[in-house]
Amino acid sequence: MLKSEGWNRILAQKFSVPIGLFIFLILSSSFFNKGTSLPTASDRRAAILNLAVELEKVATVLAEDTFQYFKNRGGLIAEKEQAILFKAEAFAASCRLFIRLTEERTGYFSAQYLRTNLFQAFVYLSRSFYELEREMRGSGVMPYALADCRRLLDRMDREFSSWPAEDNLAYLHQKYVKGADQTVYMIERRGPGLYVRHAFKNLESLYRYNYNLKRGKDPWKYLAVVSEEVLSSLPEGEMIELNFEGCLVMELGSGPNRPVYLIEKGKKRPLASPQVLQRLGGWSRVMEIPAEVLRSYPEGEPIN
Repeated sequence: MLKSEGWNRILAQKFSVPIGLFIFLILSSSFFNKGTSLPTASDRRAAILNLAVELEKVATVLAEDTFQYFKNRGGLIAEKEQAILFKAEAFAASCRLFIRLTEERTGYFSAQYLRTNLFQAFVYLSRSFYELEREMRGSGVMPYALADCRRLLDRMDREFSSWPAEDNLAYLHQKYVKGADQTVYMIERRGPGLYVRHAFKNLESLYRYNYNLKRGKDPWKYLAVVSEEVLSSLPEGEMIELNFEGCLVMELGSGPNRPVYLIEKGKKRPLASPQVLQRLGGWSRVMEIPAEVLRSYPEGEPIN
């Protein structure tokens, strides 16, 4: 995997504090910065359980209505129709199993953290739904209850996203993650329980992506360390490759008199005066980037 010069050094600086403390700060900041208190484990369990019970009811009706639909059409139930019936019953059974797992208070929940074996159960539940949905779409059968099931799965997925666990994919959605090596990934949610990982090509891509999300100049506060097992379980999506072409940039830091550049045609062109900066949009458009990224651009002609 290609990495920008200084990638390892920046990571080392960011992880100079104990890893356990760093993870705690990442996981807790999203709650405390919002001024909200952490809900109790029992509250979270109850919310997921209530949604699961509602989902099981809809799934059971869906399976029964699907059977009646094919039965009332008359004639022999075709092979494709049988496949739909079995997958509809399998999804309803998966809902019942998930309810039993959610009702288990020991082993699945601790004081404030979600034990991710329950989230994995949700992943299996979601896969069962996707198999049914794919089979129904292929046969042109799309009952309203199917859309109701997806909406409930979406709500469950959002509920899981509030559980701060370092390998809970719903919580890690749109965060940056890394495993044992130095490659940084973005976790993308493509549906309930369905996630892929996108590697950043280099340091520049990571910082540019962070600015695109309007997160400012520090992507590292959105970084979490996860196990290799979690990373390897995710399919890999397309690599994220971005640059600062057309952007006003300056070196990241706090020193005075840092020059501002316009990245144009692969070169950094220094702005000759404050008046030029104002003409190009002012300080609000300037992005601070690591020195390693700035040095990767050759010097161009000044802009007067």
